[in-house]
Amino acid sequence: MQAIIPLRQSYGMGVTMAGLLRASEEGLKIIDMVRRNLEWNKTEDAWCLAALVSKATLKRFWSRKGIRRENFINICKAVEIENWEYIAEGYKNIKTEPLFAAAIADIPQDSENDRTFPIPENLPPVRNWVQRTKELDILKTTIVNSDITAISIVGLPGIGKTTLVSQLIRQIHTEKTPFTCAAWQSLQSATGKAPPFDRTIDSLLFTLSNGDITAAVNAQNDYFKKTENLLKILREKPCLLVFDRADTLLKTGEAKAAGYFADDCAEYAWLFKQLLETEHQSKIIFTSRESLAELPSTVTREIQLNGLDRDAAVALLQSFNLTANPQELAAMCDRYSGHPKALQLVAALIRDDTEFQGNVGIFLHQRDWLLIRDIESAIDEMIARLGDSEQTCLSRISVYQTSEYPLSLAGISAQMPEVSKYELKENIIQALKRRQLLYYDRHLKSYHLHPLVREKGEYLLNQNPENLRTAHSQAYSYYISIPLKPKSEWQDIEDIKPLIGSHYHASQAGDLDAANAIISEVYEYLRQWNCAELVCENLPLPLLTEVKNITL
Repeated sequence: MQAIIPLRQSYGMGVTMAGLLRASEEGLKIIDMVRRNLEWNKTEDAWCLAALVSKATLKRFWSRKGIRRENFINICKAVEIENWEYIAEGYKNIKTEPLFAAAIADIPQDSENDRTFPIPENLPPVRNWVQRTKELDILKTTIVNSDITAISIVGLPGIGKTTLVSQLIRQIHTEKTPFTCAAWQSLQSATGKAPPFDRTIDSLLFTLSNGDITAAVNAQNDYFKKTENLLKILREKPCLLVFDRADTLLKTGEAKAAGYFADDCAEYAWLFKQLLETEHQSKIIFTSRESLAELPSTVTREIQLNGLDRDAAVALLQSFNLTANPQELAAMCDRYSGHPKALQLVAALIRDDTEFQGNVGIFLHQRDWLLIRDIESAIDEMIARLGDSEQTCLSRISVYQTSEYPLSLAGISAQMPEVSKYELKENIIQALKRRQLLYYDRHLKSYHLHPLVREKGEYLLNQNPENLRTAHSQAYSYYISIPLKPKSEWQDIEDIKPLIGSHYHASQAGDLDAANAIISEVYEYLRQWNCAELVCENLPLPLLTEVKNITL
């Protein structure tokens, strides 16, 4: 939909082509209608992001105060009004009624008859929205056009799961879909545990029955009867149910129990089992920081939500009006792997802290670490859920520089010699994957840690210098055991990456003899390939004295 109004008359003398513009009263009526159909408030964060303006500027626009011409145009275009001139003050001899009618002719009117279902009252707001078009399309296709009953969206805290689902509901709310009602249930609480089961299901029954089934009516019913009543509603009409933060229902502290419902959440487990295994017309969406292992895979699809792509991450940073060149913005996005919450928090810090004064370059130069307090607290919540073996494994494998060389199962196994390969693969690695702390890249056939998680793992390992030395020593043993091509076939640095890794870890472990032996073997090749300085710059190789003195 585009609210494009054919231009038939010239503007009056009051409209300026440069300088400041302000909206007319008639123009504000048009904007307000479009805004309400988009489900935006008058200072919507998504509007500010799309128009690249501040909330203060948007408030001035609504107050009919003069704002910069480019900002005025961007505000109009952000709600798909291309003919911004018709919104500006200064037109003469134009009847406002036809203008208003033309502006809203193609916009769905805000009436219940035109909506597929009413928006849940407790739907979380969407702030700093970035165009996750691909993810939205996948969710919409899966939830509307497939036989899948439920979608489980998993990922790190702050990766955007709740925001994505909230935006999905807002979008399909305006489209022709089979749903006639929707309910949003947050399972988060101040204690970190899920709210009592009765509170959740009573709320669902009240919402989906349009207020007919109250908590008082339910008072004498047990959870079997309440679940039965809920299923009856879901059979009678197609509903969309969202359970946000389902990870609060899961067990903690034991690797083999990762992803399974806690013993005191048996009623929730029963409810979800019935929702997914009983025939009805409705669909369910879960968001969780951990995989829900007990959901039947035949009717459930798990979708892992990753960071923003480069363009979207850059656009998010630019909305904070920072001083940065394209290379600096790209470096910020790569540092945090597009993690939206981390980027927002760091961008706000750069913008507001007098030390940085909005300059990304200063921040990048002064900081060689990623975690700040608000980000670290969310990671700490996930670490606190780990068992001892999971935390040990996570901290030890954090010494690997996976951006330099892929991490294989053998590499992880080298760090956990005290456990069997079965225990490692079936319990510890599986648990870390389910808790979204360890990822497997099927294309590279290797594992990796998110940069935020890796840095936290390094911090945990550094608490004990002996454990740190042991982890580096075990990493050295792993790298030195990787078979290489014959020296006669070495063509570039990629052919000796395991030796570069083994030198680094030997150095960090304090095994100077081993480190020196490795570099003595390869430094002549580094000189021939004109990459000695590159190696010295990007890796802490303290024994590369000979290489550093080579003139390339």
